[in-house]
Amino acid sequence: MTVTTPPVAHWADVLTLRDEVRQTEGSVGELQMSLAKAVYQTVPVPYADCGYYTDITQPTPKLVGFLGRVARRLGVSHLDTQACFHLDQGMGGGKSHALVGIWHMISRPDAFFAAELGLAVSAEAGARQHAVDLSRVLPVILTCDGMSPGKIDPRFGPATDLFGRFLWLLFADSQNRMDRYQHYSGLGANKVTLQAAFAEVDRPVLVLVDELMDYAMALTDESAIGGMPGEQAFLNALTDAVDDQAGVALVIVMIRSEEDQSGYHPAAVAFRDYLSPRLQRNGETVTVTEPSDFAQIIRRRLFTQAKTDDAAISVASAFTAAGHQGAWKDQVYMPLGSKRTLVGLSERVAETYPFHPDLFALVSKEWTVVQAFQRVRSTVSIFARTALFWSDEHKAGRWAPALIGVGDIPLHTSALEALLSSGVLAGNDRAIQGYRAVATTDIVNTGAGGGTAFVLDAALKASGVDAGQPVPALRMGTACLAYSLVPRPRAVRGATKAELLAAVAGPGVDYSAAEEVFNALVASPAEGGLGALERSRPGRGPERFYLSIKQTLNMYHANALSMVSGEESVDTVWVRAQALAEKHSFSALHKLARHEYEVSAAAAFAGLDSQQTRLVVLDPRRWTLLNGRDQATRADIDVAYGISAGLPSTFAASMVMAVATTQRRDRAKAFARDYLAWNQVVAQLAEDSEELGAARERRDQAGRKLDEAVAWAFQHYAFVLRTDSGLAVQYKTLPEPQTSLSGRYVWAALVTDGRAVQTNQLSAEYVAQLITSGQYGRDLTPKELFAHPYSDPTWPLIQTDEEMRLALFKLATSDEWMLTDSDGVEIRPATAAQIQSATLQQQLRPRVLLAPPEQRSGEEADAAHSRAASAAVPERISGCGSPTPGSPAVPVQAGRVTEPSFETTVISIPLASVTDPAKREQVWHLLREVASLVDPVKSNQNNLQMVGLQITISAATGETQGMLGKASQVPGSNSRTEQDDL
Repeated sequence: MTVTTPPVAHWADVLTLRDEVRQTEGSVGELQMSLAKAVYQTVPVPYADCGYYTDITQPTPKLVGFLGRVARRLGVSHLDTQACFHLDQGMGGGKSHALVGIWHMISRPDAFFAAELGLAVSAEAGARQHAVDLSRVLPVILTCDGMSPGKIDPRFGPATDLFGRFLWLLFADSQNRMDRYQHYSGLGANKVTLQAAFAEVDRPVLVLVDELMDYAMALTDESAIGGMPGEQAFLNALTDAVDDQAGVALVIVMIRSEEDQSGYHPAAVAFRDYLSPRLQRNGETVTVTEPSDFAQIIRRRLFTQAKTDDAAISVASAFTAAGHQGAWKDQVYMPLGSKRTLVGLSERVAETYPFHPDLFALVSKEWTVVQAFQRVRSTVSIFARTALFWSDEHKAGRWAPALIGVGDIPLHTSALEALLSSGVLAGNDRAIQGYRAVATTDIVNTGAGGGTAFVLDAALKASGVDAGQPVPALRMGTACLAYSLVPRPRAVRGATKAELLAAVAGPGVDYSAAEEVFNALVASPAEGGLGALERSRPGRGPERFYLSIKQTLNMYHANALSMVSGEESVDTVWVRAQALAEKHSFSALHKLARHEYEVSAAAAFAGLDSQQTRLVVLDPRRWTLLNGRDQATRADIDVAYGISAGLPSTFAASMVMAVATTQRRDRAKAFARDYLAWNQVVAQLAEDSEELGAARERRDQAGRKLDEAVAWAFQHYAFVLRTDSGLAVQYKTLPEPQTSLSGRYVWAALVTDGRAVQTNQLSAEYVAQLITSGQYGRDLTPKELFAHPYSDPTWPLIQTDEEMRLALFKLATSDEWMLTDSDGVEIRPATAAQIQSATLQQQLRPRVLLAPPEQRSGEEADAAHSRAASAAVPERISGCGSPTPGSPAVPVQAGRVTEPSFETTVISIPLASVTDPAKREQVWHLLREVASLVDPVKSNQNNLQMVGLQITISAATGETQGMLGKASQVPGSNSRTEQDDL
């Protein structure tokens, strides 16, 4: 059954293909613009004509903004504006197109500014109501992909390097050109020379350096590499001179190495790394296209300008109405996801007309992930052949799609080769051959007349299936191929049923008929279905269908590698670093990630300050050391430690940072890319695949290598130290194969550095030395002492507070130190647990010991008494922080020791059970205090005169033998043992 809908204007009647599209049978001639060809006219190209260039160029915001800023710099006098511009996108990013636009803008300003593009640029350049005059601009165009270092070129006179060629072009209009060239050549390629040269010509100057990395690669040749330092020096001076010279603009095209599939010699990479920060310092990095411009650029490149709003709205309304009929909405549009439902379809069609939004989404968001696929150039090549084919079909009175969709690439024409050679398969020759074979066998033969899907359409028609179009199986099979070329988001393969049905959806299409086509297409080969079709069901998602070419694991891996971006790789390095990090000896582990947007160092490190030892692992996407690019990292760390202003830090002394090495991080990034690629391969393979086990093994092996590389990358650790000049960050390197991601290795290194102590190795003597040498000028409280290892870089780091507690206990119970309360009364703790870490009401102070009076001279005694009185050190002793009734005391009065008075203390405890642990501990404390009183070591500290004991103990037979033996050694003691009836 065919559903009738109101007729709408066909896109082939609304839009007219450009002449060059038809004349070249869809190849569109020279899609890649060349600045050299436009400037030097070595080869006749249509875009050398200003009128043609402006007609095919969509005035996108970024392109207009870039040209406008260049025009303002060159054409507005005495206005301090941006001088340096760096274009670094990959192939097909629109750089050459923009450069040709600059050339037309300064060489033919009248024609350029009369066009739509020029009017937009003029408005941008004069946005601040300034007159823009480009009539006197002097161009200095250095097309580096067309010159050789060290070789003479007729275009540049005697010059053989960039500096000389620059001078030769700068003085092109001078009557004494050779004289001026020789004069400035003799002065050398420095900033002063360049500024003087600019001042002499006294005109606005555009310096345009195109494809600089091609020249850098030529410099790496053995015969030319000696000239590289000189070329770097010139370019460095040029960026500075241009920035300081009004009316002079510099545009440099220097592609990022990761955006070029061919790769670069290490010396060329070093050349780029040298120049990039100088361009950033004196200018800005510019992009001239963005994804939202894609559809408009393609449409303008293929079709002459026309109003399409009404036609787009009309066809979108027809698609929306058809989508609400039958089961289309519930079975197709809803399962496609929120961004592809009928809601908002009109807006999406208006953006991509005459192409279906699904086709643009596939190409612009999924195919362009493959670095070899050039967003504009490759798409124009495919879309031009597709649009030409269907335009001719419509004009011949045959059926053509109302919107060109995913299933409408005519694989039986040259569009197939345009697709396979577009870079979407990343140059994988075996994959290209495989998909060529699948397309011609399972879809349609070259020139039509065969192919599984083509034959299936005839069979369906003969059986009475009417899907409102002549070749629904062919369209659906083509869509399946298009969706199978690259791994899709979340590493899935192929298309869902809903996506394949959507490829044939539209006005007049019955759902049940379309579903019959789908069922026939995915049937077994024996039943007439596609022979290369495979199925998979990833996780809990819908079943997916894809065309397989039976690649080897290495082929899958090579294709997957092209899909992994550098940003995704370095993100994985950070993910693995977090998983590998462990605190071990540290109290806390912090994994400090960079923010999604750039924030200050103070904001990045906020919240890390605390009274505990912390190992802070820094995200290598922002912070790395060495390789000559770590100034920002070091500056941020200075802020984190409170050395530079911005972030108060009380406990910076106990924070240690683990930092990656720049070069090693990049190596780990390469391993991450390999691991992610194998991960994609595993995701692509079906569960019953014979190669799945091998793929998983290689993925796991890559994962292990990644973890080793990530651990190896974290080679450094940093901590703060107090030097003679103040606080300073110390950067240390761990020996192989240790990693700063491990708290165990870092702590051991800190111990070696003298910055930490081993477990339970904090001695009381060391703490006493730190207190004495600290020159604090007062007695310290326990709270201060417990804080020092965390706040004072001169104290060592400790693993737990218990180590400090034990050391202070040993000091407080020693002969040299004592713990007193706020009244100066000594507190003698019975156990280390009684040392209170948070108290400010106690002090640790040196103990003042007085020799017996008979051993002192009069002056010594007076001096000793004076010191004792001034130190306010009473000799009264308590066991647990409070005085014990009846304990001996030596009163102090006016600096003199008075004669002691005596008292007799009798303690009687009735015989009672001590099976209760608490009761036993109480008796133990009493006996321990008695033992302390009669301790021979303290015979000079207390005035104990007499002692008498009566001890009655009921215990198991034989357990008191040791006590009886000791009693027999005391003169006058008596003891007896009796059998108990218990």
